[in-house]
Amino acid sequence: MRSGARTVRVGWALPAGLGLGALVAVLVGTWVGGLDQGGAGAGAVRSGVGLAVAVARLATDGLGAAGIGLALLPLLVDGRATGRERAGADAGARARSAALHRAARLGVQLGAGWAIAALLALWLQAADAAGTGPFDVSPAVLGDYAGEIAAGRGLLLTLGCAVLLMCLQLSALVRWARAASAHPGGGSRAGQVDRPRYPELAVGAGLLGMLAGPVTGHAAGHDSHDPAVLAIALHVVAASGWVGGLLAVVLVLAGQPRLVAVALPRFSTVAGYCAGTVAVTGVLSAVFRLPTPVALVNTGYGLLVLAKAACLVVLLGLGWRARRRLLGRMAGLAGGGSGAPVPLARWLGLELVVMAVVFGLAAALAGAAP
Repeated sequence: MRSGARTVRVGWALPAGLGLGALVAVLVGTWVGGLDQGGAGAGAVRSGVGLAVAVARLATDGLGAAGIGLALLPLLVDGRATGRERAGADAGARARSAALHRAARLGVQLGAGWAIAALLALWLQAADAAGTGPFDVSPAVLGDYAGEIAAGRGLLLTLGCAVLLMCLQLSALVRWARAASAHPGGGSRAGQVDRPRYPELAVGAGLLGMLAGPVTGHAAGHDSHDPAVLAIALHVVAASGWVGGLLAVVLVLAGQPRLVAVALPRFSTVAGYCAGTVAVTGVLSAVFRLPTPVALVNTGYGLLVLAKAACLVVLLGLGWRARRRLLGRMAGLAGGGSGAPVPLARWLGLELVVMAVVFGLAAALAGAAP
């Protein structure tokens, strides 16, 4: 691409770094959350079962959010909104089609990983509920947990949504393969497969799968059942779209500055609404869960809430600064112009690191009690 902006290619270093950061956060968070539980809770942490459950929960949530972001990407780079590019040449359409093809391929892989993580979480949570080791869980115990316990049924729903998301992304790959076979020499008609059909369905499947666990967890058993469940549902939807969308932009579009110039302003608007929703619902969830304000500082659960709140403040600051500086630099690229090098990986990568820590803390928080 003939642009003054440097292309940024993201390999596996960033995902590995994000996974490591989230893993450290969930380890520390699980320890902090278990400080004031004592008895069976502390024993579970010491035996490793509670920690394994938290790590499996982290994997399930992280892969689910990433899958949602990849499903959301076609809506952010919809070719219908780039008429100037479409009228000019095939280059822009081909770049967009190639990016979305990569997103679908990653979506299949992440969907499969999400399904495996949900199965692993189901197995470990059944062991934790039965008070046994993971390898001592019988098929009967696992079946009873999955069929009779709300959390088990929620994980089954997550599993089904993960498989559905994987199939939808796979159907997009099949569509691209058929288009390539029909036009083996390329050409403009081969580049017309800009996005998968009905991307909203894939986004909806991903969000439903993410909601199943939280709404059948602690919030479902709270005295203020309805508002607590509504708060956690909105919290999960907003956080998944925010984190997953940003990750998709970095992983798939970082090497295409002009596509980023189209997608980033749209995502920035969505992220603003998501951030506000996460902040408000996070406060409400803490109010529902904590018995008194003092519990914020004298319980492990409260300390985890404060840590998440501090990370959210950092994210809001990073997002505001990126919106102020990055979007102006990307504006020229949307029309094919040149501009100063854009530090995209540094800006968005730093946000993702903080988000990974938040996901780790959230996974630990879900297994803690105030």
